[in-house]
Amino acid sequence: MDEENIDTERPSKATDEPKHDNEIRIAVLGQDLVGKTALIYRFIRDKFPSTRETTVEDQYKKIININNVECELEILDTAGQDIYQTMLESWIEFASCFLLVYSVDNKDSFTQVKQKYEKVVEKKGKQFFSVVIIGNKSDLDDNERKVKKEEAEIYARNIGVDVIETSALNNINVTEGFLKVSEIYLNNKVNKNEKKNLGCPCF
Repeated sequence: MDEENIDTERPSKATDEPKHDNEIRIAVLGQDLVGKTALIYRFIRDKFPSTRETTVEDQYKKIININNVECELEILDTAGQDIYQTMLESWIEFASCFLLVYSVDNKDSFTQVKQKYEKVVEKKGKQFFSVVIIGNKSDLDDNERKVKKEEAEIYARNIGVDVIETSALNNINVTEGFLKVSEIYLNNKVNKNEKKNLGCPCF
């Protein structure tokens, strides 16, 4: 592990001030066992976790360059079990970017993505946020699939977000998911600053 670029720690509170000029806070939300931790582990360490443990709340950091801008991604791994859903509001408050993860072999997990998207919209209100839907475990055989790619694409198109199918196991499109949600947020931040500099009364 490159200690200069990767730092793992317990989560800070949602009210903490950003410590980096271009800090991007990402919450990874989804049902239990859809592979949220595996996606983060693959992105941070380029490895697939050898053990499977239940996550309650963990935080990871990684410094990367996005469009020639150095950014610190602060990634919040969240619990998927129902007993922890009282924490959902604080997770949403913490982040400005959201990866909503379902597993392609679990129809209920896709339904939960829809519910979590509605909750994010409700809680963030008029604040800007970016969302990318992640269909994980794309390495599974077609006969194991319960959510068709076309179904997810139609839903994502209807709400105006991107959907990416990934495999944490085979390292397919994992980095692309984190980069895409970060790029959307960063581009909006740049556009907003440009409008502000031009005297545009935009929100």
